[in-house]
Amino acid sequence: MTGPLLAFDRVGLVLGGSRLIDDLSLSVGPGERVAVLGDSGTGKSWLQRLAIGLAEPSAGTVRLMGVDLADAQGEERRRLRAHCGLVMQGGSLIGDYSVEENMRLALASPIARNTRTARRIDRLLLDFGLEASASVPAAQLSVGERRRAELARAFVRDPDLLILDEPFEGAFARADGLEEQIRRRILPHDRALLLLTQDAAAAKRFCTRIYRLERGRLIQQGAADTVPAATS
Repeated sequence: MTGPLLAFDRVGLVLGGSRLIDDLSLSVGPGERVAVLGDSGTGKSWLQRLAIGLAEPSAGTVRLMGVDLADAQGEERRRLRAHCGLVMQGGSLIGDYSVEENMRLALASPIARNTRTARRIDRLLLDFGLEASASVPAAQLSVGERRRAELARAFVRDPDLLILDEPFEGAFARADGLEEQIRRRILPHDRALLLLTQDAAAAKRFCTRIYRLERGRLIQQGAADTVPAATS
């Protein structure tokens, strides 16, 4: 598509009498890499939920893949989410399911049985250092392993848009390697990225447009100085 993959138009969000998001406008087009910086509790994680229709705005419009989410329900919202790769702060793996089963759950059943997709899962498990943990229940993984599994799963559907919320939180010693894996899967494929993070340095390394979320409003921080090229 030629228009934005994700667009917030004067979006507001009020919860429990508190205004978390106020008159926020932001778009992410094909191949764009955009970061939103914010301290814990500023509401940046709600941007992800709003973006994929897991929360409803109190005001304004959210469009995903050009579709107003207010006009999309049920199966239509699931179809739109299928274009996205997600990492949620705090994680979303099902603890009783193995790493591989969690990855397959991200797919529609007919695709999950596809040989090409099975090879993609195997490759992701290898590249993210999870080949020995493929059959391990997610609840038994370390914090770092769970984060790597979340990141690997984000690419299972070959997404057009990635929405990553604190993707390297808890990664510790593996963070540099994870960043390289993510970079290799974003830059050469011209995938779009919305990065939600407290880490200003990571935002500069990944993104060409950076904002700060303060009191529910976006303040543009300008373009990142440099974005490293992907290595093969």
